[in-house]
Amino acid sequence: MDGVTLAPRPGAVVGLLGPNGSGKSTLLRLLAGVLAPASGVVTLDGEPLRDLGRRAVARRLALVEQQADTQVDLTVRDVVRLGRVPHRRAWVPSTADDERVVTEALARTGLSDRADQPWHTLSGGERQRSHIARALAQSPRELLLDEPTNHLDIHHQLDLLTLVATLPVTTVIALHDLNLAAMFCDEILVLKEGRAHAHGTPAQVITEPLIAEVYGVRARVTPPATPLDHPTVTFLRPSDPRPALPG
Repeated sequence: MDGVTLAPRPGAVVGLLGPNGSGKSTLLRLLAGVLAPASGVVTLDGEPLRDLGRRAVARRLALVEQQADTQVDLTVRDVVRLGRVPHRRAWVPSTADDERVVTEALARTGLSDRADQPWHTLSGGERQRSHIARALAQSPRELLLDEPTNHLDIHHQLDLLTLVATLPVTTVIALHDLNLAAMFCDEILVLKEGRAHAHGTPAQVITEPLIAEVYGVRARVTPPATPLDHPTVTFLRPSDPRPALPG
């Protein structure tokens, strides 16, 4: 990453857009403290992240990465319970309040009926939802999501992003789908080759010239009809390179 500045408003949903390799996952890992910046500083509530202990960070910030796996034979509820670890001392059993938070996280992500099922038996989309439930169980104030809609059908994509948009937390979310970003994000940061390329509201950022420049594709963008609406992207087929058939 080079010269990227991001200061999300409290409670905002910030979308990270950009092609593969543009730096979305790297930026999220820097914000979470998984990676240390080569220059500059990441702060949480005004304090440098490097000066805070891992447990203190985990109580306030949750990260859901693209590929999260476990080699241990856990139930779905066990996986979600891991989100409560930062909130209790080592070897101290779960409290009634911990179990209430876990149950609420399972319900919010539509996994209540899978709670006692082995995690490894879940579909890819259900596994993703279980890790988001684990993040919700952390009761974070900041939520970082790396392409959480991967492996989800459109119904669960919309359900998940509706949930994210209504949470009382600050969210930074990497997405590939420009229309979903326009629908659910308050502001968008577009990355290209590890640099900030554009930043603003969906209507300011998601434009035909930007899509052509950043993604190298043709698109038609329908502007929002009202201030409460959002732009809509329609991708156009490339010009057909095949020669015409002889008549």
